[in-house]
Amino acid sequence: MRLVRIGAGLIGVAASLSACVAPDGSAPLELARVDPQDAADRALIGGVLGAALGTGLGASFAINPAIGSVVGVEAGAAIGAAIGVMTAQPLPAYKQIAVPQEAVIPGFYDTWPPGSHSPPIAAQPPPPKPG
Repeated sequence: MRLVRIGAGLIGVAASLSACVAPDGSAPLELARVDPQDAADRALIGGVLGAALGTGLGASFAINPAIGSVVGVEAGAAIGAAIGVMTAQPLPAYKQIAVPQEAVIPGFYDTWPPGSHSPPIAAQPPPPKPG
């Protein structure tokens, strides 16, 4: 029964992440927007790794290793899934860049040291050798 509750909780967390974004793309309360599929994948991987770590630690440090492993797997899976969801990468937010009308660094190439000349305007590579 506890496994069913943990699974339902994970499904609820994954479903609630998709509701963090309004239809117009703005996030309420300045929440970071995440990809729901990425968050679900991270919850699954975090749950598995947390369960494995919790089983090992629970069996190692409990008086009764069987009970320690059962308690450890439940706690480790829940904590690992929560950490997995919290570490999901936010979606990138690209902002438009204004293109300047003039050169940003005027005269930059005018200060080349002697001997470092720009190539002639009509410069081209030599023609290929007949072969």
